[in-house]
Amino acid sequence: MPFPYRRILCPIDFDENSLSALSTAAEIAREHDGTVHVLHVVPLIVQPTAMPVYIDLYKGQEDAAHRKLVEIARKRLAGLKYELITQVGEPAGAILKAARKIRADVIVMATHGRRGFKHFFLGSIAEIVLRESSCPVLTTRYEEPDRDRVRTWMTTNPVVGAPENKLAELESKMIEGGFRSMPIVKDGKLAGLITDRDVRVHAGHLNEIDAAKAMAQQVITVTPTTSIREAARLLRERKIGVLPVVEDGALVGIISVTDVLEALSGEERAAEGE
Repeated sequence: MPFPYRRILCPIDFDENSLSALSTAAEIAREHDGTVHVLHVVPLIVQPTAMPVYIDLYKGQEDAAHRKLVEIARKRLAGLKYELITQVGEPAGAILKAARKIRADVIVMATHGRRGFKHFFLGSIAEIVLRESSCPVLTTRYEEPDRDRVRTWMTTNPVVGAPENKLAELESKMIEGGFRSMPIVKDGKLAGLITDRDVRVHAGHLNEIDAAKAMAQQVITVTPTTSIREAARLLRERKIGVLPVVEDGALVGIISVTDVLEALSGEERAAEGE
């Protein structure tokens, strides 16, 4: 059995069940310095003989899937090594083929959806993969997320800097990742926070000044169990854009104004549907 698991294949279909499996894959990658290969399969419904008529349709679905994968990876796999894969085909066969191609050490996947046809369909895929895979398969079961808590909405595995990093290096990371702040960590503990405003203050000297001299050290934080409404209150009253999420002294994530707005808008949609 290959161990440690460094090539981790995680098939997802964008529902909360498979995203939970992705979180498990990310944990394995973080522990073993591994790479998460995220796969989404666009099911091939039309027979190959009719494909010329539907080629544009499948291409559009595949492009849309890739865009979703990019957003999911930015939020859930930041700071980890990953590869995004989209394919059109029969799901179980595509998963097994991808596992062989990347020489996966382990496949991490959800067992099934929550009800009805989806439950049966995804369950069958997992059973086929379990039966025919040449590498270990770890399946995860669905657990209803607590949508009122920070843990459900935070970005896990955030990109971080170290106190000795120069501002030029941190600015490059922030531009590349498309975010405006970065936690600074020392020995696994949150040491401070650098924002794009801190960087601008020291413009012209970014290669000379390190994070320890420019970062805010008194940082407002929350925990994974903090309520979304409490996080919203802190962001609003303190006029800040992000809150580092800390558990037992260690940084475990970061939650932004955008994350909180998404959570609260979800509450409103749920209320309207009742």
